[in-house]
Amino acid sequence: MTLVEREAVPGIGPRRAEIITAGAQVFAELLESFSLAGFRYSPLGLRDGILVQMLAAQDDRAAARRQFEIERWESVIATARRYGVDMRHAEPVRAHVVQLFRELKPLHRLPPEYEDWLAAAAVLRDTGKFINHQGHHRHTQYIVSMSELYGYTQVQRTIVSAIARYLGKSRPQPDDRALRNIPPDEHKHVERAVVLLRLAVALNQDRASDVLDVVARVYPKRVYLELQPGRTGAELELWSLRKEADYFREVFERELFATLA
Repeated sequence: MTLVEREAVPGIGPRRAEIITAGAQVFAELLESFSLAGFRYSPLGLRDGILVQMLAAQDDRAAARRQFEIERWESVIATARRYGVDMRHAEPVRAHVVQLFRELKPLHRLPPEYEDWLAAAAVLRDTGKFINHQGHHRHTQYIVSMSELYGYTQVQRTIVSAIARYLGKSRPQPDDRALRNIPPDEHKHVERAVVLLRLAVALNQDRASDVLDVVARVYPKRVYLELQPGRTGAELELWSLRKEADYFREVFERELFATLA
């Protein structure tokens, strides 16, 4: 086609007519190099995607919302696998942190979106081991905050990375690098989410045992976690939970008791 002929093609027009030939050549090379019979392109553009994402965020009933959530979670899983996370170990932690989020709602009073962010942090918490096992929580914070997780804004990724960051000896502090780009009114939420994830990790210490069943009970001055032990018992999990009791009391102002069913 001549330039004038290309300009007359619907979807090309004057602005693309000059560059479409070079673009087509790139695709032709790809098709030949990989022995592909053809390719499919989307007739939609960036603005269409933004509108769909806005609809998904506003309307829980929209089909776009369900698809958005599926693809967002697939992005989290893909990122975890890219950095060598074993999902057999990550999934029980995710399940427990979601359960604790739901059963301890009267205690933590976190916004609903933190359930998803906690699940993501549970799956991504070991990505830092891809760089180095030593100090891997810091590496995790860097990887998660800098990864392009579909469906997460920069602030949301930073919150997820901060929740996954504080699973070692350190505690969140307002002037920490991990919290620097998080709005100050979210800092208390992040701290409470960190405690929930630490409890979920503590519930999964003995990887050789069955996944433990746990029931959470909230009382005015205390919280009970009742464990149903796996095949090899739950001594290590009980010990790990009791180690978290002081920090739990500091954040929630209630005593934490871990017992066997």
